[in-house]
Amino acid sequence: MSKHEITFSEAIRQIMMNNGYLASLQHIYQEFPKYRVLTGKTPFKTIQERVQRDKRFTRIGLGLYAITDFLHKIQKEEEPQKEKEKVVYQHARIQGMLLEIGELKQYETYTYDKNKTFDGKPLGLITTTKECPGFTYPSIIQQSVKFIDVIWFNKRKFPAYAYEVENSTDFRDALIKFCELQDFTTKFFVVSPEARRAKFHIEIKKGAFESIVNRCQFRAYEEIEQYYQSLLNYSKVRDLL
Repeated sequence: MSKHEITFSEAIRQIMMNNGYLASLQHIYQEFPKYRVLTGKTPFKTIQERVQRDKRFTRIGLGLYAITDFLHKIQKEEEPQKEKEKVVYQHARIQGMLLEIGELKQYETYTYDKNKTFDGKPLGLITTTKECPGFTYPSIIQQSVKFIDVIWFNKRKFPAYAYEVENSTDFRDALIKFCELQDFTTKFFVVSPEARRAKFHIEIKKGAFESIVNRCQFRAYEEIEQYYQSLLNYSKVRDLL
């Protein structure tokens, strides 16, 4: 079957099949020309309409869709009972939310933790770029930047936003990573439980972090979760119109 004969929905399904049964809209847009010729005045709108209206596909996140027949392979995890496991679970959840929010805002999203999961979805399948773009010296990327929890890159492949998710550390490792990006216009966010906000403000004011003190902000887990849920609720309502 040629690229002209396959339908939009069939092309989308093939993309999802080759990406672990799911894909973000940005990933579908990027991969679509490999499967089908882009036709019509607004092909990307046609793609969006297909994933939203075709019952073969189901929304499973912000701008994230899966093949309906394979939803059983994307099972949501139950929250663990052991405290140490809860920390890992929550860390991955926040990373997943940040990746989906970034994708919705049309940034290229990246994380080093590709094997962690959020609602049954491997983070490596949620990201729109698998490798950290080479926007600066390789030594800086390989030794520090590529280990940042979540990065949103702009269309020129430069880091626009960087997020470190911290549950119990003293924030120093996160802030040191951010300092490596001080020569770029990147905005920095530390995401942690609300109870640790005061600790963050103590650390960020230390002399070692003077170069980023006015560019680094704190966000509580609860704020990210509420923002994610509000976007998800809006997306569901929007699809009804």
